[in-house]
Amino acid sequence: MLYKEKKQKFDERQFMVPTSEYRGAPFWAWNCKLKKELLLKEIEEIKDMGMGGVHIHCRVGLDTPYLGEEFFENVEACKEKLKKEKMLCWLYDEDRWPSGSAGGIVTKNVQYRSRFLVFEPEGVDKEEKEEFMSAAKAVRSKNRFLLGSYRIILNEEGRLKSYQSLKTEKPNEAGEIWSAWLEVSGDTPWFNNQAYVNTLDKNAINQFIEITHQEYYKRFADEFGKTIPAIFTDEPQTCHKEVLSEPFEKKAVILPFTDDFDDTFQKRYGFSILECIPELIWERENGEISQARYFYHRHLCERFSEAFGCYSAN
Repeated sequence: MLYKEKKQKFDERQFMVPTSEYRGAPFWAWNCKLKKELLLKEIEEIKDMGMGGVHIHCRVGLDTPYLGEEFFENVEACKEKLKKEKMLCWLYDEDRWPSGSAGGIVTKNVQYRSRFLVFEPEGVDKEEKEEFMSAAKAVRSKNRFLLGSYRIILNEEGRLKSYQSLKTEKPNEAGEIWSAWLEVSGDTPWFNNQAYVNTLDKNAINQFIEITHQEYYKRFADEFGKTIPAIFTDEPQTCHKEVLSEPFEKKAVILPFTDDFDDTFQKRYGFSILECIPELIWERENGEISQARYFYHRHLCERFSEAFGCYSAN
């Protein structure tokens, strides 16, 4: 836990009348035009409810520019009020969720936007993108390039009988053509008409940390570890992996990916994952296990933890 008192001997009196660190600290929704007088009044009401602090949580409806000067002035006022009331001020590192884009500020730079692999059959039109989503689900765009094409042969049960890369091998006539594209995420209202961040890219997460965590620290460092126990990070994630509803379905499938994913994969495992993309989609024939699929998911976790988890921890 994040409080030093955990090492102290149990105090029955304190158990009956707990201090702030032992009390609840709810998400406190900032979902309107911020007014200092109202915020300070709400802190008093939250204290009257028996709470020990708050998590300042930017929500849908916030009508004060996120991370702007007026926003930070209100954070400062609330931090001082909470300190005076012997309550805790937990910070929150995003405009809504998931954490990473800083309300779209980071991803105004296209190089920091989420990327994903689109695997689609020949002749299938691109699906319409969803206009509203509160997650890192892939948002289709026209910003993409071809990674490779494959000739796929399934058996009668819909299992992967064979496949070949059309880039590296002489194609057979049998089978169907599927292609893999690397696509950059398009705009969505949830991220203020920007996009989610590339959580597999250390440079992108570095920008996020600089814009949010470091800015908070620069302004409020004197209360870090005191009135401000920590910064809440909310559900950072990769884009959502998709699957076919049945093996013979003809539609685009999305997989988490990034520009240099295959480069780092080859260094780690000694072969190109682009040679084995069909194994990420279909089960192999005769119940054979796909080592490539296992390594893909393992490396995806490695890239995510190295980019987001390790940097945030440091």
